[in-house]
Amino acid sequence: MSTQPIAIIGAGLQGLTTALALQQRGEVVRVLERAEGTALETSYANAGMLTPSQVDPWNSPGVGRHLLQSIGRDQSAMLLRLGALPSLMGWGLSFLRHSTPNRHRQATRRAFALARHSIELTAQIREKLGIDYDASTHGTLKVFRSDRAFAASIATAEFLGREGMIFEALDADGVIDTEPQLAEVARELVGGLRFPDDECGDAHLFCRRIAAEVEERGGRIDCGVDVRGLECRGGRVTGLHLEGELVDASRIVVAAGSWSVELLRSAGLRLPVRPAKGYSLTLDAKGIPNTPRIAVVDDTLHTAIVPLGDRLRIAGTAEFAGFDKRVRAPRIRNLSDLLQRVYPSVAARADLGSANAWAGLRPMSSDGLPFIGPTRIGGLFVNSGHGHLGWTMAMGSADLLADLMVGKPTAIDPSPYLAQRAL
Repeated sequence: MSTQPIAIIGAGLQGLTTALALQQRGEVVRVLERAEGTALETSYANAGMLTPSQVDPWNSPGVGRHLLQSIGRDQSAMLLRLGALPSLMGWGLSFLRHSTPNRHRQATRRAFALARHSIELTAQIREKLGIDYDASTHGTLKVFRSDRAFAASIATAEFLGREGMIFEALDADGVIDTEPQLAEVARELVGGLRFPDDECGDAHLFCRRIAAEVEERGGRIDCGVDVRGLECRGGRVTGLHLEGELVDASRIVVAAGSWSVELLRSAGLRLPVRPAKGYSLTLDAKGIPNTPRIAVVDDTLHTAIVPLGDRLRIAGTAEFAGFDKRVRAPRIRNLSDLLQRVYPSVAARADLGSANAWAGLRPMSSDGLPFIGPTRIGGLFVNSGHGHLGWTMAMGSADLLADLMVGKPTAIDPSPYLAQRAL
């Protein structure tokens, strides 16, 4: 074990959980974050859902047609902006190549294995540290307004059921019994699926608690530090380029979400990850009677409405717009409209004008699985590309990476997620 700290770039979900996992194995860590605090980028206001039930990658069969149809349509769940096309060309071809039924099902099965492992570790760390992050273990309820979509999701659930996922198929009455606040739209619903092992919680609060634990264990977290690039010599990483400074480092973990691509490019590596912008709207629900008690995913509307303590978060949409982090008003209005269509009474009582609107860039891999582990450059490791499952997979990914770095056997087979498949 080296006495030199392992440098971890990124203080979001992946970076902080990696730091803690390495400390648990006796390593010394230093986390570097360009923002002025921890988890202020993609980990800040995501949907808040930990969902092994929703692991199927977004490049499902037929995705190419849907993307082309979305151009210029702000109401589309998945939106492609023309300005992003040049940056998506090579990645997009790989994305489409992995959208065949067989490849998509294989990626779904592999994503579930990592997600299930990760959820178990999340529960363990929550209990061990006694941390509070507005967690709920009531599961997820996915509702359907189309018989065809309901049947397709049941088939996916049965497929994952053979891998160990627990689910319950409900008719419309069963949906209302599970979440009474859906009664207002009961006539539009044909059924639902309840996934009792799913969880939800505030990822930003979770990260702050993990950061405090990392520092209590002697780890160093430096925010407001912009890593400009990596220094490599003789096939090994040797340091970090900061503003006007080169810092020695013999082991580096790049866990900077979508920005991992640029950092790895400075070392001559091409990571097939592109940003997919997601939006959320978080409102204060303290004064609203009878708020929802379980996280609900509306399959038709492509939205999730998640209770987080005294708040309610509406999340949805995927926008391929490059590194544009602007919060676009039409997309936020779309979330308000979706709340109205799922919970009309809640929408009528909510002060949507004071709700917190947010957009973040999900790091989307081209094959639907994250990149975890060593690269071909000695001492350089990656933990990125989790797409919409960053919160779901965080603890499991950190566990795999830490074991790979210290040479211990891993709890699950790491081969489907290894960064060396691309790097």
